[in-house]
Amino acid sequence: MGRRLTALYSAATTSPPSSLTVMATARPASHVQQSRLEACWREQNCSSCVRSHHGCGWCSQSATCVPASSLLDPVFKPGACPLGQERFELRTRALGCGCSTATLLSVIVTVVGTIFALFLFYAIILCIRALNRTYGTGSAQGWDVEISDDGSRKGKPWARPSWTATFRKLFHRKSLASRSEQEEITERSRLLPSS
Repeated sequence: MGRRLTALYSAATTSPPSSLTVMATARPASHVQQSRLEACWREQNCSSCVRSHHGCGWCSQSATCVPASSLLDPVFKPGACPLGQERFELRTRALGCGCSTATLLSVIVTVVGTIFALFLFYAIILCIRALNRTYGTGSAQGWDVEISDDGSRKGKPWARPSWTATFRKLFHRKSLASRSEQEEITERSRLLPSS
C-alpha cells in the first residue's frame, strides 16, 4: 500500500471519521474492488490516474485518485470523491484532466437550454402570427377590389412582403447589367448626330 493510504488508515483509527477517512477505510465487497482501490490510491498525479487501466478518476481538490467508472459517477454516487465539496470535480479517462463533471454538466445544460429557448422562440412567433391573423391588423394577403365610376369592378390579389423578402432586399446586389439614368442619356447623346 502507498504511504497516503496507510496514513489515512492510521488517521481513521485515531481521529473522528471524516468523509476522507470513511472512504479510505470502507471495506469494498470483494478482493477485486480492494485491489482496484489500492491501485488507484497509488497514483500521484492526474494524467497517470486517468490513464490507469484500473478505471480511476482524479479528484482535483484533494489530489487523490479514486475508482470511478464514468465521468457521471458523482451524479449517482455522492461519495465519489473524498471531500464533499469536490464531488463534481472528478476527472476521468473519457475527457481527461481538463474536463470535470461540473464542466460536462454545464455544457450539457447550456446546449439543452439553448435548444429549448430556440423552440420556445419559434413557438412564440407561431402564436403571434396566429393571433395577428385573428385579432391583429389583418391577414398577410388578400384581394383588392376597385370600383370605377361606371360600377365595374376590378380586382387584384395583394400580399404583404414576408420577412424573408425584406431580408433579401436589404442584401440584394444590383445587377451590373442595369444602367443608371445618366448612362442612358449619355448613350443617347452619343448616337445623335453632332451639329
